Amino acid sequence: MLYVLKDSEGHITAVSEQAISSDWHAVSLEDEALHAFLEKNPTMGNKVMEAADADFIRVLEDVIDLLLDKELIRFTELPVPVQNKLLNRRRYRENLCGKKDTTHLLDSDDQLI
Repeated sequence: MLYVLKDSEGHITAVSEQAISSDWHAVSLEDEALHAFLEKNPTMGNKVMEAADADFIRVLEDVIDLLLDKELIRFTELPVPVQNKLLNRRRYRENLCGKKDTTHLLDSDDQLI
């Protein structure tokens, strides 16, 4: 979610990932005024897209986890580079968040080479 600060005419003057004061209001990524602001400020637009890409990557990881959990695909059916990227991201996220692996990509007695 993004927060915007608007001038007296309703034009966006600043964008933030969090409300800095009560003057800041939440907007959706579909907001027309936000699009106009980002077109005029391409650097900020790039940052918003990077954040959206990161969120979308997380969605894709969740979809892959769901497909694995429902046994619609097997982890070993994915190309080896994809397997490695998924495992590396999972390890990084676990280290960062301290969360347990819930996807069961590896059994507890499996080892990596």
